[in-house]
Amino acid sequence: MYRSISMAPSRRLRLPLAALLVSALIGWFLIAAIAAPFDHDESQYVAGAYFSGHAVMFRDFLYLQPPLHAWGLAPLSLIASGHMVLAMRLATAVMALATLALIWAAQRAAGISRSSATLAMLLMAATAAFQFSGSVVRNDMLATLLASAAMLLTLLGLRHRSDRHWLGAGILYGLAIATKLNFAPLGATVGLFVIASGGRQAIRAPLCLALGALLGMAPMAIAWTSGPDGFLYGVLTYGMTAPHAWYAANGAAQELAIAEKLRDLLKYLWKGPALVALLLLIANWIATRGHARSSTRRLAIWMTAGALIGAALPTPTQLQYLMPLLPPLALALGYLLDDARHWGPLRRKVMLTLLGLAAIPGLIPSIRDLVTAARTGSPLLAAQANAHWLGMTVRAAGGADILTLSPHLAIDSGLTLDPRLATGPFVYRTGWTLRPEQARRLHALTPATLPDLGRAMPAAILTGYENGTRKLPLRPDDGLDNYARHHGYRMVPMPDGVGRLYLQD
Repeated sequence: MYRSISMAPSRRLRLPLAALLVSALIGWFLIAAIAAPFDHDESQYVAGAYFSGHAVMFRDFLYLQPPLHAWGLAPLSLIASGHMVLAMRLATAVMALATLALIWAAQRAAGISRSSATLAMLLMAATAAFQFSGSVVRNDMLATLLASAAMLLTLLGLRHRSDRHWLGAGILYGLAIATKLNFAPLGATVGLFVIASGGRQAIRAPLCLALGALLGMAPMAIAWTSGPDGFLYGVLTYGMTAPHAWYAANGAAQELAIAEKLRDLLKYLWKGPALVALLLLIANWIATRGHARSSTRRLAIWMTAGALIGAALPTPTQLQYLMPLLPPLALALGYLLDDARHWGPLRRKVMLTLLGLAAIPGLIPSIRDLVTAARTGSPLLAAQANAHWLGMTVRAAGGADILTLSPHLAIDSGLTLDPRLATGPFVYRTGWTLRPEQARRLHALTPATLPDLGRAMPAAILTGYENGTRKLPLRPDDGLDNYARHHGYRMVPMPDGVGRLYLQD
């Protein structure tokens, strides 16, 4: 009786605290999605979703990613006209919240306590990779959501030894791969783990996983049938060749060396608690290597190793490529936090302090963006207003279409965008790697095929947002600027003071 009375206050407090935490997370990610500045890569993701709502991927336009993310967001091009980028940002924030819920649920399914699961989830949310991927339009968060759901079903499969759980997990891993290719090592590692575990599951479970993965990757097969050449180039060839060509052209080929990739990987792990969590886990795994581990604990180790491979594969290494690591790392960290309850007070406090301090570098960029937006306004909303002005200006001049390497800044204008630049600046800037006839077959525009515009010159051309960087100084917009000047377009400055709008006289 005494125990039931003494536990009652904590039970009464638990629901309000949970509601407060959920409300804070919802507010944080929704506001962060509006406050975050544009990421350079957003152009291809926004354009891919826009054109997927109006045309057939790889048949009518080129895309540089697996198709699922663009297809999933394509309806927003129809129901959020004029506010599409905002809608896509908010959709990404909702994906981030759902991902955190699934990471928490997976830990609870693995037997991790409520408090440890919550803390591990929050620590992963505090990584710069999660903060960034949850606030911009990219496919990493959707893939992480699917992988987190797959991890939950994998844990349930280990517990219940159920074919339907393994089949469902395989489908979700396949869908994650059909969203982002660097999630493939994570899914493959789960299959290898089940095979290595032996027992009755060593045959049926991997078969169910493999069958499910094939079903989950069906979107890629559908996309391939729509345009085999475009699919192979956009999903496979481009990523293996174009970054090397672009960095070499900018005199930065050394940035893609193995040593630089590893340095970048460590740098991005440091931006948040991921690196400290990994080091603590490795130390704990070594210290307890002689102890028997449950199958779910061993799964966490295998998945973490596979996810690290997935994070290191893409070139160049980028912050968001850490996303496959976060769900299994949260699972492993949840177990460690539960184990820490049996440690001495000093050792436990040191661990929690290290993790808490490590969260600061991960949150600083988001906090800086929030402060900047509060002072000067949201860059997203400002870009939306610019797009509306752009549409009105071009239509007032009698035009209805526009050509730009920055489609994310023009989509909300209501103008017709040229699908040959659906990849933003990416294919165009390494156009010399494609023969003109190959570029035409892929429905892509390159500097060598700019004369093709003479058949139906665009009413407007928007430039000024692809002016190079300190590391990569080449300016892809220069070619469009020169074309516009040589063909008698009249330049009008954009309201943001950066863009240049060229109108046909």
